Amino acid sequence: MARVFSGVKPTADVPHLGNYIGAFRQWVALQDLHECIFCVVDLHSLTVPWDPELLRKRSRSAAASLIASGIDPERSVLFLQSEVMEHTELTWILTCVSRMGELSRMTQFKDKSRNTENESIGTGLYMYPVLMAADVLVYRGELVPVGEDQKQHLELMRDIAERFNRTFGDTFPVPDPYIPVEGARIMGLDDPAYKMAKTTERPNNLIWMNDPPEVVRKKILRAVTDSGREVVASPDKPAITNLLSIYSAVTARPVSEIEQEYEGKGYGDFKKGLAQAVIDFLDPFRARYLEILEDPGRLDKILDTGAAQAREMAQETMQVVRDRIGLRRS
Repeated sequence: MARVFSGVKPTADVPHLGNYIGAFRQWVALQDLHECIFCVVDLHSLTVPWDPELLRKRSRSAAASLIASGIDPERSVLFLQSEVMEHTELTWILTCVSRMGELSRMTQFKDKSRNTENESIGTGLYMYPVLMAADVLVYRGELVPVGEDQKQHLELMRDIAERFNRTFGDTFPVPDPYIPVEGARIMGLDDPAYKMAKTTERPNNLIWMNDPPEVVRKKILRAVTDSGREVVASPDKPAITNLLSIYSAVTARPVSEIEQEYEGKGYGDFKKGLAQAVIDFLDPFRARYLEILEDPGRLDKILDTGAAQAREMAQETMQVVRDRIGLRRS
């Protein structure tokens, strides 16, 4: 069994449907195959201005969302990143073996800092990939579920691990990516050229996992479509192809079967069927999510237990790291 690490940033109260299909569902399946560590990476939220109370609330909500999605605290380690200080200790050590050139080449940093004066860019945004590397390496993670937009950060993580190992001795496994082939990119309902995004200001771009049924139905009925009326997936029909991908994901039916069901029926019938399928799919999550939040003591116990398990693993790694870099007296 490989050791898997992945984290979710608490930038919203709940994940959206694209998060679940592209990430959370894959993580749930990985529990059957590997040793899994899942983390609410609240420290990553500090790279931009934040509200302390909102961060606290969203961190708990993110943990509840993971459990409601199927992450089992009895089989996986689940905790808040900020409650294991070894993350930040290793980040500083890895910062000292990182290079400004490689950090400056990170596409996400360049995109987020474009048209902004250097003096006003937070250093946390620049150093974000090093913290991400420490998150994985402090547990000697071997497999990292990542989306396409995080592949560059994983390559940097691998470079940092290899450089550390060459300099101080074999310490960290060099982690490999786990990139799901199907369902990894669910696009926006209002524009199939862009992914569903938690930070969007367009409410019809996405479906939140706790959206009420009437909201889900309204968003799907308003979703953009392509010219024509045939419900078929093809390169010249990106909007319908995206909606078919969602339908397939929430019903576990092949796209070809759904195409046959709506042959000759047009977009109206198709959207009605899709809306009901998504509503039925979200109902168990919404009920489980609310149940977890209504029992804060139980959630705290889960997070406390997970943090203790994570801390034990991280401390073992850091004892080796401190010894090899000369931070122990003997």
